[in-house]
Amino acid sequence: MSNPGIEPGSRYQPADGWGTRRIWIAGACGAMLGASQRILDFWPLGAAGSLGLALRGLFDLSAFLLLLPLAVFVMGLLIAAGVGLWRRHFRRVASSVFAIAAIPVCAGVVANVPLFDPWLWYAIANSTRFEAFAASSSPPNELKYAVIEISDVSTGLVGLSPNHFVALIYDESDAVGLEPSERPSIWRTRGLWSTGSPPVPRGRRLYRHIFKVDVFE
Repeated sequence: MSNPGIEPGSRYQPADGWGTRRIWIAGACGAMLGASQRILDFWPLGAAGSLGLALRGLFDLSAFLLLLPLAVFVMGLLIAAGVGLWRRHFRRVASSVFAIAAIPVCAGVVANVPLFDPWLWYAIANSTRFEAFAASSSPPNELKYAVIEISDVSTGLVGLSPNHFVALIYDESDAVGLEPSERPSIWRTRGLWSTGSPPVPRGRRLYRHIFKVDVFE
């Protein structure tokens, strides 16, 4: 039997509980943001007019447009946190706060942890081929060195954003992982594009003697 002393509107007030679903959704959105940057950093532009270039442009645009619904989602979480605070539903307030915090945290983890870097797995899968190429490109009785490939992974509008190139370098001496001023004198004759070009920027080790070098021009 219902208690006639209870106001009708108070019977259906939501209980104070943890909103784990919103935290998972927010974390997934953050991971998607980090992953989209990883993908664009790995996906080369391709030739002008090619299907790959068109698809990459659509992906770049869709990743940018994701920011608008994400902003609306964050605004909804802020409103939910305010309503929960007014009703003294502190678990729901904490759930909204954790969900908002999960977006940059998950985006940062995916964007910075090497495990999620496709270049790492590309280097592991092709390490034998890259080493053989470096051996065939290096003089006998010298440490193996070769610029394996250079990819244009630029994003943004032409002229407004710098061109971004990624170079894979096999360097048995591991000196490419040092600052240019700390390298042996032989590096004065080495460049990415040709002999005498600007010094090769400091690279990041991917796997064994394979390094990734980011060049912005």
